[in-house]
Amino acid sequence: MSFNFKVENFKNKKNLVEELEYYKSVILKKVKNGDYNSALEKVRSALILIQEHKDSFNTEKELLDFFDLSKRIQIELNDHRMIYERRFNNLLREKIDETNLENFSKLLAMLKNDVDHNLDRYHLKDISEKITKYFKYIKKMYEILSCYKVLNYHDASDKIFEFVRDIKCENFPNLKMLISLTYQNLISNKLYEFSRDFDRLSLSNLSKKMAMNQEQLCDFINLLKKQPKSPVQDYLPTTQEIIFKRSRL
Repeated sequence: MSFNFKVENFKNKKNLVEELEYYKSVILKKVKNGDYNSALEKVRSALILIQEHKDSFNTEKELLDFFDLSKRIQIELNDHRMIYERRFNNLLREKIDETNLENFSKLLAMLKNDVDHNLDRYHLKDISEKITKYFKYIKKMYEILSCYKVLNYHDASDKIFEFVRDIKCENFPNLKMLISLTYQNLISNKLYEFSRDFDRLSLSNLSKKMAMNQEQLCDFINLLKKQPKSPVQDYLPTTQEIIFKRSRL
C-alpha cells in the first residue's frame, strides 16, 4: 500500500468521522427536544453511511457507537411510552360505581387527550385504541345504568348479559366489576318485589320466576343475605327454601 494511498485513506476516514460527529450532534439535539422518531431516523441514516464505507476502512467503532446510541434513544422513547401505559393501567384498577363513573370518565378523557397529542411522538396508537374501546363500553354502561331500574327484570337482564358477552375478552376489570354489581342490584331489586308478596319461595320456583339456574341463584342469595338491607332473611338448604324478611318496603 503506497504512502499516498494511506494518506488519502486517512483523509477519507477523517471526513467520515467528522460527518458522523455532525450526525451525532444533530441526533442529541433532537433527543434533548424529545423528537425521538426523528433522532432514530438520523441514526439510521448514519448507519447507512457507515455501511457504505465498511469496505474502505475499519468502521467497527463507529458502527458500535451508533448502535449504542440507537439503543439508548429507544429506551428513552419506551420510558416515555410507559408513562402513558401506566396511567391507563392505573385507571383500570380504580374502583368505579354509579356515583363516580362521570368523574372517572373525565379522567379517562384527559388521558385520551394527552395520548392523542403525543400519538406519533411516543408510538401511542395502541393505547389510544384501547381507550377508545373502553369509552365504547362506558357508553353502554351508562345506557344500562340509566334504564335497568325502570326496565322489566327480563329486559334488563338481557341488556346486562349482552354487555357481559361483549366485554368478556377485554382486560377492563373495573368495568366487569361494575356490571357484576349492577346485576346484583337488579337481582336484589327483584327479590324485594317478591318479598312484598311472599314469606317464602322454593329455590326451584324462584329460579323459574327469575330465569336463572338454581346454582347461580343460590350463590347470589347467599351473597345478598349477608348484606344489612337484603330482602332475604335466610336460605334453608335442607328444604331449598328462601325466607324473606318480614319488614318489607
